[in-house]
Amino acid sequence: MVTSDRAFDTAESFRLGYVTDVEGNIDYFVRYVERSKVLTIRKYDHKSLVLDFQRGNDDDTTYFVYGGDAVDKGPGDIRLVRSLVDLKRRYPHRVYLLAGNRDLNKLRLKAELSDSDMARPLSDIPPPHWDPKAPSLLEYLEHKRQTLRERGQTTSLENLNTRVNRLKYLLEHTLGCPKTLEYRRQELALLHDVQSNSISDENVVESFLREVEHPKGSLRQYLECANVALVIGNTLFCHGAVDKNTMKFVPRDDTKFENPPCKPAPGAIIDSAHEWVEALNQYLKRGLEDYQRRPHFNDDRTTRGGESLMALQNRPAMWGRSIISNCYGDGGCITTENAARIRNDPERVSMEDINPLVFEKVSSDPFDSSVSEWLRKDGIQRVVVGHKPTGDCPAVLSAVYTGVEIVSADTSFADTDANDNRGIAISVVEIIGTSMTDNQLEMRGILRDGSEYLSRFTRLHSDGTDETAGDVQLGRKLQDEYWVKASTTNSTYWLTRGRGRNVEYKHVSIATLQQSTQENIFRE
Repeated sequence: MVTSDRAFDTAESFRLGYVTDVEGNIDYFVRYVERSKVLTIRKYDHKSLVLDFQRGNDDDTTYFVYGGDAVDKGPGDIRLVRSLVDLKRRYPHRVYLLAGNRDLNKLRLKAELSDSDMARPLSDIPPPHWDPKAPSLLEYLEHKRQTLRERGQTTSLENLNTRVNRLKYLLEHTLGCPKTLEYRRQELALLHDVQSNSISDENVVESFLREVEHPKGSLRQYLECANVALVIGNTLFCHGAVDKNTMKFVPRDDTKFENPPCKPAPGAIIDSAHEWVEALNQYLKRGLEDYQRRPHFNDDRTTRGGESLMALQNRPAMWGRSIISNCYGDGGCITTENAARIRNDPERVSMEDINPLVFEKVSSDPFDSSVSEWLRKDGIQRVVVGHKPTGDCPAVLSAVYTGVEIVSADTSFADTDANDNRGIAISVVEIIGTSMTDNQLEMRGILRDGSEYLSRFTRLHSDGTDETAGDVQLGRKLQDEYWVKASTTNSTYWLTRGRGRNVEYKHVSIATLQQSTQENIFRE
C-alpha cells in the first residue's frame, strides 16, 4: 500500500473553498478566511465584512461554497449573512450558498409571533411536534411565573405572554439556541454604535422579523440566493446527508410542518442525481414564493406560506427523508458501531412505517453501497455536508471503501470547554486539482490541542481513485474503532473514536501507524 501526502499536480488549475455551520460566529469565520487559499478580506470593521477571491475578478478556476446554518450561535448573524450574499451577488457563478435548518426555520417567526397567534389561548399551543421532551409555551410561561414568584415578584400569565417571551421560548425550546436573543442585541448595538442596554427586547424581536421578512433583510436575501443541493464536477454538496431515504426523493409542495398521520407520498422520485438536485432547488424557490405571498396562517390555521420549507428541514415532517437534517456522524467520527446499532435496531426499524419520530437521532450510513452506486452512475465521487458536529476537524470516509468520499465538516463543537464551543480549533476544507472532475480533498487548520494539521486525501478522477496521490491512511477505520482523521505537521496522525457526544482523541506517530497498516489493522 502506497502512502503519500503529495498533491497530484503542482500545476493546480481548480480550487474550491468550503466552510459550513459558522452560525453567526463571525470571529471564527474571519479566522477561516485568513487561512483560506480561496477567499480574502477586503474590509472588516465592527459594521461590515467584505470578501473577495484571492485570484481576482477575471479568474474562473476558484470557487466557494458555504454549507448552510449561517446564524444563531454568535453575535455576527447579520454581518456574516450580508457578506455571504454580497459575495454571491458579485460572483453568481463561482459562489454558492446552501440552505441549512437554522436558516430555513426562521421562516416560522412571522406567523408564530403575529397578532393572531398572540391572541390564541395558551392551552391551544402544543409543544414542538418533533421533541416529546420539550415544554409547551404554557408550561414555559408557568415556570417563568413560578421563578418570579420565588423572587418575590407577582405577575400573571397574561403579562408574561409577550412577543419577547414567545421568541425566547422559540429560540430555547424549538430552535436550540437560547443565547441568540442576546447575541442579536450585541450585534444591533455594534451596527448602531450604541450600548447594548439601549437596544430593547422589542428592538430585537423586530430585527428577527425584519431579517427574514423584509426584501432587504439579510436572511431573506440569503435564502433567495441559496440552493438545497449543488453539484460541482465530481462533488455534491448539501447541508445534511444523501442516504437511502433522501436520495431521489423530492417532497410534495403541500407538505405540512407536522408529524404526519401516515407516510406522505413523494412529490417525485428522480433517478438522475443532477435532475434530482435541480428539482430540490426548484422546490426551495417555490416554497419561498409561497412564503412571500402568505407568511401568516390562514383563518383556520391549517396552512401557511413556506410551510413546505419548514418541513424540509424537519425529519419527522419529511418522514426521515430530510436532505437538510438527516446527517452522518457520531462520536466525532463519520460513523461508529454505536450509530449502526441505533440505525439497525430491529424495534426502531419496525416502526419506520408508522412513527415519524423514530428517525430522530439516527445517523445515515456512509457505507451504503446502494447510495454510492447511484451517485457514481452520474459521476459523483464525493459528498460534502455539515449539520452535525464531528469534533475538532472534519470527519471523512475514504473513497477506497465505496468509491465515494464522504466529508462531514461541521466543527461547531470542536472544544466544548471553550466559551464558543470552538476554542482555538479552526478548519479549512478545500478541493484542489486540475479540474472539477480530477481533484483531491485538502484539509488544514488547528486541532483543539493546538496542533497544526495538513491532510491531503486520495485523488478522485474519472477512472476512480488514485492512491498514489494523497494519504491513503486518512478517512480509514482501525480495528480498535479509532478513525484516522488528520495528519499533523508534527508527523503524527490524529485519531478519533467515540459515541454520541463523547469523543476521544489521541496522536499516533505516522511511522507507527504505517507499520500497523502492514499488519492489516484497517477494516476494509
